[in-house]
This record gives sequence, structure tokens and C-alpha cells, in this order.
Amino acid sequence: MDDMMASPAPYTLDRLDCLPAGLIGAKPTDILSIFPNPALITLAGERGPPLWLTTLLHGNETTSFFVLRALAEKYRHRPLPRSLTIFVGNVRATASGVRHLPDQPDFNRIWAAGDTACHHLVQEVVEEARTQCPFASIDIHNNSGNNPHYGCVNVRRPADLHLAAMFASLGVYYRNPSTTQSIAFSQFCPSVTVECGQSGDRAGIARALDLVERVLHLESFPETAPPPGAVRLYRTLGSVLVDPACDFAFGEHGAALNLRPDLEALNFSELDPGTKWATTALSRNPLRVIDEHDHDLTSEFFAHAGEDIRLARSAIPAMITHDLDIIRQDCLCYLMEPL
Repeated sequence: MDDMMASPAPYTLDRLDCLPAGLIGAKPTDILSIFPNPALITLAGERGPPLWLTTLLHGNETTSFFVLRALAEKYRHRPLPRSLTIFVGNVRATASGVRHLPDQPDFNRIWAAGDTACHHLVQEVVEEARTQCPFASIDIHNNSGNNPHYGCVNVRRPADLHLAAMFASLGVYYRNPSTTQSIAFSQFCPSVTVECGQSGDRAGIARALDLVERVLHLESFPETAPPPGAVRLYRTLGSVLVDPACDFAFGEHGAALNLRPDLEALNFSELDPGTKWATTALSRNPLRVIDEHDHDLTSEFFAHAGEDIRLARSAIPAMITHDLDIIRQDCLCYLMEPL
């Protein structure tokens, strides 16, 4: 009995065959009245196999909600040009407007082996996706920091690269973290994660919706890669983490780690060796760089001399955020180089 009581409560996956009418005109905070649980929505279209759409893995990233709402409005009384399967993820966090709740893992870090209730939920989703053999997979996200729109791919196949190019002229190739939805789905179909700027960015909503519509109408992907210039692709080299035992701030000299206040403005900028990132009175560097194999690359990327922390080699940062909670929950940013 004690073991049963200690086990986490399972997550319920609701299965629907239509987009709820309650989506039309709704706000993200209304989510639990529409989707009381994570949901898998299977919609028949004029052709198959289905496009797979993943939404609301992070509750404070609302672009995917507005894409859902727009699809509900447009296809309420007309057929979809292609079948569509939609996974609606962390509805509890969406209702609270946070990335994830304190009792939850990050819903985009559980798409590999694991034995929690959330892992079991997405394992059920992946098993369903494998049986459907999707035409393509699109996972819609927002950035917490100031970034351009870009698409992320995990396999450099022509179809995946075309998905990224259809969304934006900037693309990122990454293999870490290895527990994301797009990496899991890239094993059996073309897959892209689209980063649509900050939540509420109307241009990002329009661009994500346009991508979904274009793929719904697409008959097939070209067999060759996009032409040069269609998408400028970067490769992630590592993620930058802040020591969890270290207090930090931006431009406040009382913190143990004082990050430069304009750091967010450096996203997708090519930075030279010697570029200053932070100051610290600590004898050790509280920043760490970890690659996809969990190797520590800190000394390759950062030099700590006196109180200054500077780049030791050229690098291009992405997804720098000033949100302290997200930095703690995930990372400060990623470091990249052009491919």
C-alpha cells in the first residue's frame, strides 16, 4: 500500500476527433475549460499521412495556442487538405502561464527513456505517432529572450531542411538536449521545432500558422536539399549553464555572478574571442559549457582572468534570456557556429 501511495498519479491523455468549439475566441488561461488534460486530437483530411503538430509543451509559450485557435476557426466547416494529429501538452502550466509547475518536469525534456508519469504520457504519444507514420512533425515554441524567428532540425535530411527553410531563413542543427520532442520524432519522420519569437508576437503566430498551412497543402518534399541561401544553418556546440549554487543577476554588482546587462542583444551575433560576458568575485568560473555528450567544454569557450569572464574563442549565442527562472530551469543560452 505504501508503494502505491508513493507512486506518481498517472497523467490522463484525452483522445478527440475534432477541435473543440470552445477554442474559438478563447484565451490561453481558458485552457482547462477546453482541455482539462493533455490531449491527442486526430483530424481526418483529404489526404494522408497526417501532419503531426505538437503544442504547449511549455505553458508560457502561447503561439501554439493561437495557431490551434486559428485552425479551429478556419476548418470548423471545411475539410483539412491533409490529415492532422495534434498533441496538446502541459495544459496545467498553460493555465498558470508558466513554463512548467514546480511538481512537473519540463515537458520538452521527457521524450526519451524515463519512468515518471510524464514520461509514460509522452511514450504513449510517441507509440501512437509511430503507427501513424507522419508526413512531418512541427513543434511550436517561443523564446523567452529577444531572438529572430528560426527553425531547429536534428537530422540534416532534405525534408527536415525544407521544413526549416519554409519557416525562416535561419536554422539551427542540434543534438543536445537529446530528450526533446523533435529528436524523438526525427527518428521516424521529418521534424522541426519552430522558435516564433516571444509569446504574443503576432508576426511569430502568423509565421507558424503559415508553415502549418503550407505543409498541410504540400504533396511531397523535394528529394534534394534547399538551394544555397534558403536557410542559413548553425550547429550548436554546447549549452551554457549557471552554477546552481551561485546567485546571479544582470548588471547588478551585488551578485556573485554579474552578467552584462545587454547580453540578450547578442543573440545570433558572431562574437570574437575576448568578448566580455560577466564579472565575478568568485575564484572559480560559475559558468559551464556542456556539449551533447555531457562533456565539459568550459575552458574551450570561457577564460576567467581576475574578475572578468570572457569568450576564449569565437562563438554565436542563441536563446539568451534574462528570465532568471528559465535560466535555472534550463540554461542561459546555447553557443553555435555556422555550418
